[in-house]
Amino acid sequence: MAKASRTPAKQAETTDGFHDLAAVVTGAGSGMGRSTAVALARRGLSVAVLDRNNEAAKGTASLITEGGGKGRAYKVDVSRSREVDRAFARISKDLGPVGYLVNIAGIDELCPLEKITDEAWSRMFSIAVNGCFYCCRAALPGMMERGFGSIVNMSSLHAVRGQAGRTHYAASKAAIMGLTKSLAREKAVYGIRVNGVAPGPIDTPLWRSGRGGGTLTKDIAERVKIIPLGRLGTAEEIAEIFVFLLSDRASYITGQIVTADGGEVMP
Repeated sequence: MAKASRTPAKQAETTDGFHDLAAVVTGAGSGMGRSTAVALARRGLSVAVLDRNNEAAKGTASLITEGGGKGRAYKVDVSRSREVDRAFARISKDLGPVGYLVNIAGIDELCPLEKITDEAWSRMFSIAVNGCFYCCRAALPGMMERGFGSIVNMSSLHAVRGQAGRTHYAASKAAIMGLTKSLAREKAVYGIRVNGVAPGPIDTPLWRSGRGGGTLTKDIAERVKIIPLGRLGTAEEIAEIFVFLLSDRASYITGQIVTADGGEVMP
């Protein structure tokens, strides 16, 4: 194990404040995960596209390669630690050492608390929290050895303000905030930064899947009324926040949760 250091290790640089190390993005088959994977590939990184939906992962990898980048799809259920460990071992062989990790994989569900089953509660935490933990645990040894790494985890506006009908979702995202801050304190001595992003309503397939039928247009109209910017966010906008926090342009930022919500819960 490398000697602990508070200064970043020197790595070969690509562009836009990144080093010549692979990036892993979970939940990268669609939405914010897909946009983040594509954005990182545009910066010259080799990107491992992880998703439990293999066709969706392949679709993102194809977008990357068609754009002249290097991306590879991996079918992984992040709630299963053995699958995560096997995937990271393959990624290191296929794409090289992992220096960047983005944990976006998660699910959403609208359900009042008294109707949330044990299975639904466990599934929510298994994918969002356990998945984040398993991926961080798999990536950290190599990052610690090299004295460099950058991790960004997906939280949510609901972790900040709470959300009726999504208690298990909000609780899982709050757990990710705690994981992020604690890991940032623990691994800073190794030159590893850990941050989080807490988006508000972003127009993605996952966000739309929680609303359906004729209520979708009404839901959007009602929501934007309380957003000072007056609109939903886009996956591409959030991807740029992930990219910034991962890069050396944010080299003095760690343990922070960036809320991107159009001003909905500004102090």
